[in-house]
Amino acid sequence: MIWLRGRTERIQPALDSIRHTFSQYQRRADTQETIQLQKTNWKMVGNLTSLIIFSILLLATLIGVPTVLTKVKKDKTCSETTHWTTISTSSVQPATMIPFISQNMNPLCTATASWNSIGITVAGLPNGSSSTALNGLKYPHDIYVYDDGTLLIADSGNNRIIRWNHNATEGINIGGTGAYGSWVNLLADPIALAVQGNALYVSDVENYRIQMFPLNSNLSSPDATTIIGRYGQGSSLMQINQVTNLLVPVSKPSLLYMADSKNHRILSWNSQFNYTSVVAGQTGISGSNSTLLNNPLGIALDERTFSLYIADTFNNRIQKYDMNTISAGTTVAGGVGQLNNPSAVQLDPSGTNMFIADTLNHRILLWLNGAVKGHTIAGNGNAGTSATQLNNPSQIRLDSNYNLYVVDTNNNTLNHRILLWLNGAVKGHTIAGNGNAGTSATQLNNPSQIRLDSNYNLYVVDTNNSRIQRFDLISNGC
Repeated sequence: MIWLRGRTERIQPALDSIRHTFSQYQRRADTQETIQLQKTNWKMVGNLTSLIIFSILLLATLIGVPTVLTKVKKDKTCSETTHWTTISTSSVQPATMIPFISQNMNPLCTATASWNSIGITVAGLPNGSSSTALNGLKYPHDIYVYDDGTLLIADSGNNRIIRWNHNATEGINIGGTGAYGSWVNLLADPIALAVQGNALYVSDVENYRIQMFPLNSNLSSPDATTIIGRYGQGSSLMQINQVTNLLVPVSKPSLLYMADSKNHRILSWNSQFNYTSVVAGQTGISGSNSTLLNNPLGIALDERTFSLYIADTFNNRIQKYDMNTISAGTTVAGGVGQLNNPSAVQLDPSGTNMFIADTLNHRILLWLNGAVKGHTIAGNGNAGTSATQLNNPSQIRLDSNYNLYVVDTNNNTLNHRILLWLNGAVKGHTIAGNGNAGTSATQLNNPSQIRLDSNYNLYVVDTNNSRIQRFDLISNGC
């Protein structure tokens, strides 16, 4: 499989550098490569044979030779079938980026892939105790994972953001001091993070504001810039009320989308113009017509069409809004008796099909584009602990092979596990946690978030154990 990333205005320099770039590579044709084209910001990932073929097709397209070609091919580094398509460069759009997925992931053949069931505590104390010291955490809620293993952690109970370098024994305060407060260098229960370049966005929940911290500062606990929420809890354009989800588009990094749940709306902030607007819902008004939302939680963006998909939780539906126009929402999933408090939505890489955490129905649905009902692909609708059941699934993520990772926990003594549902499988298998709440290396307690690094090692925010656990991939199965 091939990915091409870069700006289209650099096409000619990229083509000029293809010959120079490939002339330096004499490695095996089936080796997975990441190649930066010389003198450009274009990067291609794939095996060398595929990269050469892609370069020829790209060149042919630019000089007018028809290159619409679809091919199914066995990837020599992986036992599964992969699909790749070349299209005219005049219609190339930015790839849909899912925040959970590293942009430089290695091959994974999940049918036989396996993870170590013994977690490694990479941040916090292994025994599950909370601590205010720099080697501890207290009820963390979110993380951002860099490819080198560095973590940014929303250490919610300690009112701070911690950077934890790979293999470090303690963290570094990069936002907040640990004290509860509302000054520019303080936080109060930060729960959500988003990163764009050297800017770290933080949902500072109990201060009812979004803070932006510089990631390139040499200072411990630097001052933040408040981008919204300067006047306390409220529903004006400069106020928020419990932002639960932050999203920065890859193709438009000057934008920040916020799920302002208790104000029943989605906000957009433009960093270029320092301007905030309501892009879905109406300020402070809940309802079920096409212009209203009711406690929206999860959001996902199709960057091909710039359509925003919203888990409109209390309306038991998924709403779609076109971010290119000002219009009412369209219900694309849900209806009478179809969903029950959906809390999360993810899009497949095509941006057309949805995966929905149908939380109180204890299942995950695949909702095909234009369908009138979804297909249950995980869980059976009944709460339970077996491999075919879920119990209040709260988060879902996809990897680049369309495999589904589910945070399965119901905030009491059951489940507390991460399940992997292979593409097309009828039951999942546990890859983290053993189903019982506990503090051992094989257990979790109310996990709230998951991430993968480029090697498919799984990072789990083990909230009630006040730690971050990493479950390493033992074999990619390829």
